Amino acid sequence: MFFATSVSAQMFKIGPKAGIGATTTNLQAATADSTNTLVDIYDQANVSTQIGAFARLKLFGFYVQPEVMITSLNDLDIPLMFGTKLGPARLMAGPYVRMAFDRDALTDAQERETMIESAKYGYQAGIGLDIGKRLIVDLRYEGNFTTFGNSANVLGADRVFDTGDPQLILSVGYSLTGGGNKKKRQE
Repeated sequence: MFFATSVSAQMFKIGPKAGIGATTTNLQAATADSTNTLVDIYDQANVSTQIGAFARLKLFGFYVQPEVMITSLNDLDIPLMFGTKLGPARLMAGPYVRMAFDRDALTDAQERETMIESAKYGYQAGIGLDIGKRLIVDLRYEGNFTTFGNSANVLGADRVFDTGDPQLILSVGYSLTGGGNKKKRQE
């Protein structure tokens, strides 16, 4: 029983996550002027905030990491990252779904349907670092598929691509499961 619990804890992490993002166009413009202070850069970079949760399932040297993030209280982002670990570092990439966030959708079926119909798709790719057994830090590039058109037919439905500006996202997460290195209790 202890062995099964230990193995599953090593393969699964879950916890809260928060971050900031900035569109690459605005970030480049804000940092191009050498007279800008850090406050000026922040103001000009169109910074957004994110808060949510992540889960990570590790199998055979690879992992899948779904997330649910609320961005600046306006959008619901659901990235699905796939990656591999290289020591404490991680490489990852995957699609995301973005919907206009509406609190009424939690209780109202019509609002929920409208929110789902607003879904747009893009991708994220980046690097991450696991610090200790609980802290995770990710740096990602978020882009869109508009070079391939405005949408794609997937599973019989037209999926609209996100047309927002590419952005860089820096986030920090905290694993509540600790990666499975719990000390053995003596009984």
